[in-house]
Amino acid sequence: MSAIRIAKTVLFVALAASRNPAVREAVRNAPKMIPAEQRRAALDGAKRAARKAGEITARVVPPNRFF
Repeated sequence: MSAIRIAKTVLFVALAASRNPAVREAVRNAPKMIPAEQRRAALDGAKRAARKAGEITARVVPPNRFF
């Protein structure tokens, strides 16, 4: 099979699956199925990464007298 034909087939299968009501419901409910402890851990990790990014930016970018 050619790469274009395979890509076309994958696209049509994904489109058909996305229209399936069971798949749509599963995607909609997926965030609710994650335990609260894992949600907190993910939030803490995101906050830690944002804090580190801010610290690195503060080291790289010189201070602005207007900010």
